[in-house]
Amino acid sequence: MRLRPRTNPNGNGRDAEPDGPAFGTDAVHVYNVLWGIPESMGGMTTAALRRIRSFQDFGNPLSQTILTFSPRMDTDEIRDRLIAQGKMRENVELVNIWQDLRGRNEAELARLEGEPPRMPIPDEDGELENITAFYDVFRNSRTGRVIRRKYLRGDGSLLLADIEDPKLGRRFILHSPAGEPMAEWRRPRDFYNAWITATVTKSPAVVIVDDKKVSEFIHEIPNRDFALILFLHGSHLRHPWNGDHGQPLKARTDTMRNFDRFDIVGVQTQQQAEAIRALGFSGENIRLLTGELPQGSVVSDPPMLRDTGNAIMVANLIDLKRIDHPIRAVAKLRDRGIAVSLTVLGEGPARPKLETLIDELDLGDRVALPGYVNDVHERLTSASFSTLTSTSEGLPLSMLEAMGAGCVPIVYDITYGPQDLIDQGDNGFITPWSDIDALADQIEEFLSLEPSEVESMRRAAVSSVERYLPEAGYRRWQEALGEMRLTNLPDSVDTKSAPSIEVKKLTCTPIAGGSRIEIEIDGILQSTAETLQLVVAGRKLSTFFISELSEISFRRFGHRTVLTFDVDDESFSESAGETFDVFLRRPHDLWSSKRRISTPKRFRVTTATASEWYATKHGNLSVRPRK
Repeated sequence: MRLRPRTNPNGNGRDAEPDGPAFGTDAVHVYNVLWGIPESMGGMTTAALRRIRSFQDFGNPLSQTILTFSPRMDTDEIRDRLIAQGKMRENVELVNIWQDLRGRNEAELARLEGEPPRMPIPDEDGELENITAFYDVFRNSRTGRVIRRKYLRGDGSLLLADIEDPKLGRRFILHSPAGEPMAEWRRPRDFYNAWITATVTKSPAVVIVDDKKVSEFIHEIPNRDFALILFLHGSHLRHPWNGDHGQPLKARTDTMRNFDRFDIVGVQTQQQAEAIRALGFSGENIRLLTGELPQGSVVSDPPMLRDTGNAIMVANLIDLKRIDHPIRAVAKLRDRGIAVSLTVLGEGPARPKLETLIDELDLGDRVALPGYVNDVHERLTSASFSTLTSTSEGLPLSMLEAMGAGCVPIVYDITYGPQDLIDQGDNGFITPWSDIDALADQIEEFLSLEPSEVESMRRAAVSSVERYLPEAGYRRWQEALGEMRLTNLPDSVDTKSAPSIEVKKLTCTPIAGGSRIEIEIDGILQSTAETLQLVVAGRKLSTFFISELSEISFRRFGHRTVLTFDVDDESFSESAGETFDVFLRRPHDLWSSKRRISTPKRFRVTTATASEWYATKHGNLSVRPRK
């Protein structure tokens, strides 16, 4: 069976040229994508708004637009509030999918490409719940599960019905202003992508995706004419502290599987870039595009005379931040006769547990939880050191702000962030991850330093975060966009009707630290063969990795191509007991387009150092841990 070749030399239906015109931060329309903008904004939304402002302060984009999807948004109210707070300028357009569709006439709605509606459409059923003036849900009266969502126009007419059809499954049915069904989509992502395609019409355009939900589907848009950039604000792994070979976060699974379909992926630390490359991606689209500190957050001459034992932590009160760890460290230091006070600035659902812990440890006079405050910067410039004990981070802006104010960081070895920021003993301290005793020991050691040593560390901390100020951050974006070219996206392959790839010969042999897989295929184009990747994907877990070609050869007899891939045992290290299925894939293909490898009849189980390669009952190649 032949692999489907690309339809043109670039493998892209839009005929993009690798050496075509570059984009940039000037003379380009910038679309910034968020799911919504909550009243209490987190770090991701704050960072996105800061980036938008920097593009305007230091660049000259043709326009800037924020695209959102939440049905609960009052777009006009949010826009007015952000402008009043100085977080957004008047010339930034804020667009919400539902408000936009409510204002479209029938011809404009027809620009959303979908399938013809299927009849019949199930009647309304269930218990009605009004969410907003434009959004209703219907729940199953017995289970409480949502079975229908209705999105309405201003006049109360039906705009779109999101239905759980007992026969057909999920259905998104768009209605005309006259109430007639116009188009239908079977998956939410297809509907959202149709709207994005119909909305991003200015050219040249760059679409920057900050939100996890959106990044899970926007990469599926085919033949796009805009540049697509993913900005990773946090870890892409469920348990990054275990290493680089574990499962992606559930909310990042499709994003990471289709990682190379983004023209640029911005990461905030070199450590995370290395972890992504460990999945087997070349990393050609990875750029270091960090978040930004607000202007004025780096103090050129921070005060040096501070209560040395005064600690501060800026964090939401959530389990991820593990605020109980520094609280327990304060208790250990008290028991050693060392006076340390801790103030945690933030709010969240973990407050009751933390207040109980403070009472149990009798630390009411040493630990304070004042919640959200308006004088964070002033508190940072008076605190002596800061701490951070999260399970994982992307780039902790709270730590950057504290360092910019002259606070010495004493933090866990968190994945990711501290290793890119802290030079041990020079501008701060990194302690072993999750080790409360080590954290307490390091604080004690810091308190024993001479004043001159502490002053030197404060100045070094300030100096080391200057590269995260807005103009420096903008220059990184400017350079990345100036070098960017559109990714050549292959034509989609319908894998539902495509069988496994038949190979004429297959050998798996042990090599140092892994296995070598040789696949002999008949009748494949050389240009296609030279790009193929071996995909090894967990059957039950979402763990996967990619192996690039290590060697390719051509045999004149039979016109066959031999593909050689080297698979590292380390890639299986965090998947004990898991069985992996093996595929071939073209770079930039949708994950769903990868193809199984059909083993030849003579293939037998092959044992390598730590794994065995075998044919499944359906005759496809898989690999499992060695018994």
